[in-house]
Amino acid sequence: MVTRHRSTEFPLTTTRKLTDNGNPHKETRPAVFACVCLAALLLAGCGETAKPVTAPSADQVHSYFGGPFLAVGLSQSTTAFDHATNHISTSTAIGSPGLSAFINGTFATANTGFLSITENFANGSPQNPPMTGAWALEIPGAGAMANLLSINGAAVTAGPAFMADSSVCPSFTETAPFLYVTVPQPITGGFAPPNTADFGGVDVTVQGSAVTFVAHPWLVGPNQQPASASTGGCSNTALGALTAYPLNSFGNQSTYELIGIDTAGLLVSNYNAVGPITPGAFGGGSGVIGVAEPPQPLDVSAVVGAHYNGFFYAPQYGASQFTVMASAYGNHSATSQACAALQASVAANNGQGANTVQTLPSANSLYGGEFLTATGTGVVNDPTGANGSENCDVVIDLGQQELANGLFPNATVFIGSNFPPYSGATPWGCPGSPTCAVSFPAAAVVGNVLGHYVIFVVASGVSTPPAQLPGAPLQAQPLGIYLFQNM
Repeated sequence: MVTRHRSTEFPLTTTRKLTDNGNPHKETRPAVFACVCLAALLLAGCGETAKPVTAPSADQVHSYFGGPFLAVGLSQSTTAFDHATNHISTSTAIGSPGLSAFINGTFATANTGFLSITENFANGSPQNPPMTGAWALEIPGAGAMANLLSINGAAVTAGPAFMADSSVCPSFTETAPFLYVTVPQPITGGFAPPNTADFGGVDVTVQGSAVTFVAHPWLVGPNQQPASASTGGCSNTALGALTAYPLNSFGNQSTYELIGIDTAGLLVSNYNAVGPITPGAFGGGSGVIGVAEPPQPLDVSAVVGAHYNGFFYAPQYGASQFTVMASAYGNHSATSQACAALQASVAANNGQGANTVQTLPSANSLYGGEFLTATGTGVVNDPTGANGSENCDVVIDLGQQELANGLFPNATVFIGSNFPPYSGATPWGCPGSPTCAVSFPAAAVVGNVLGHYVIFVVASGVSTPPAQLPGAPLQAQPLGIYLFQNM
């Protein structure tokens, strides 16, 4: 077991347990002082560390590097939230030597805490009225997540965007450990893509402009994968202060990774896998979202006792407009009347019924679900709180905190019979059964960012054991749930 100390930005100690076969991992920390030429995106000279940009309203305007979940071609983006004017704008560097405006609009805070967003495509004729149906959550100054391309009444397959502050390059004086989950991949043609990691831990060290990542990846199960060490370089770009891996990789568009690490403890990477998928900087090859590892074990009762807003991401739905759903957890308890149908269907299929639920939820569980409501024109995902609360049709059972502080490698996601998207056309459905319920093996990472708990959950297309679904063979399911604590 190796004890490592945090940088001055995370000034507490932590104990690293994510090691190969239980043995301390021997790190290689090369003294690389590399110059990263960020080609089309470079604004500053090579080798310069980005400096904070101060604006007259800097306390009300926050700009974030976005990835990895925006639609293809938009994942290298920057999004600004201006709280002085309630304006939001997204710009992308794809296909341009600088930034090109893509989306602009306004936002207003709903009584549930979500930001309701109106959208215009910046390069086309203004929409009249502006499009609605997009939602966002922000921890001001740290990061945000949003479903920026969601449009009411339309089937949109883009996943949620996760964003982190990118105002400065990391400057850790000591190794800084982070936990992460990878982007869940959809199953196509009955087969899951070759995932090489679902979650893990990564130690980040900084030497000049060089940023080294020593990753300890795992597949849901948990099944440990080989550790890796990789070095990228940070520089100031049109998208903010970002680390590019491999070094000097902007000349090769087929495969490179942009990584943003903010001083509050959020991490996000955009993995540009146009060519053959390689492991990337985190052993997963699909981009990650992460959070600084807590300095000591978390109080799990406090974590599950809090209230959260976030997004439920189910890429298996394909063209469904419910691929991404604004959701909330923690407002309901296991015994609340709103959760009665969920609990009944889970119990009815645990060791009986369709035998699609292996275990029952433990005390380390959060209850909640999506905001789906029926309107005169159909069903919409609208977290305004008009009906008082989100549905209760999903359980996130964190399980036990193991391997590292804030890591829950044996989590489980339960989905009840009252989950609205259930139908015979979805792979989660039990045709002809009114009491269907399923469970997915998963992993979760939990941290604290500016006083907010953040929870990132992933279920994999190659988990062991696979999800408990009706029919044979059982098929694991890709799934992501991303939550910020309400304050």
